Amino acid sequence: MHRTTTATTHWRRTCLTIAQSVCLLLALPAGAAAQDDDLFARRAWHVEFQAHGAIETWNYNVSHENMSGLVPGFTYGLGKSTVLLVHAPLYYVDQRGPDAVLLGVTWGVRSRFLKWDAWGAYWEVEVGISKSDAFTPPGGTRFNYIAQGGAGVTRRLSPNTELLAGLKWIHISNNGLAGRARNPDIEAVGPHVAVLTRF
Repeated sequence: MHRTTTATTHWRRTCLTIAQSVCLLLALPAGAAAQDDDLFARRAWHVEFQAHGAIETWNYNVSHENMSGLVPGFTYGLGKSTVLLVHAPLYYVDQRGPDAVLLGVTWGVRSRFLKWDAWGAYWEVEVGISKSDAFTPPGGTRFNYIAQGGAGVTRRLSPNTELLAGLKWIHISNNGLAGRARNPDIEAVGPHVAVLTRF
């Protein structure tokens, strides 16, 4: 019980640190840039480096999981303020029993629905697969599917660099591949922040 309380406090502090970093970065002055350097421009490629911390908000298993991860990837502009996302998330999963390291690949779309000066607002969805070095969550399997959704804001930092920050929900389960008795899931929500650079 003490370990669970300590771990939960640690992950709450991690999420708070990410949120504080977001506020600091958003306060930086924006750089001027041409329209074709837009994060959502058609056929524009960007490398993305993201950090995400998530606390389980509800679950259907006996465990409680918290996650923190680094999520590298890239985006490609499809047009109409929409980009293709491809990520390779690497998460540390704090859970009852052996903790796990989870590596996955996800793909999806991010779309901007508001834009003003150097700012924008977006939503995104992704799906994918993952493999971990321990059953994730306990009682489940090492192979799992991933579903994610999020929303937030973007801010231009320089002609070729943008900051993205918001909240992201992540779902992990095996969709009953090993039977209904071995299909616990993770439902976690937390802040994420990313820096994107055009190439």
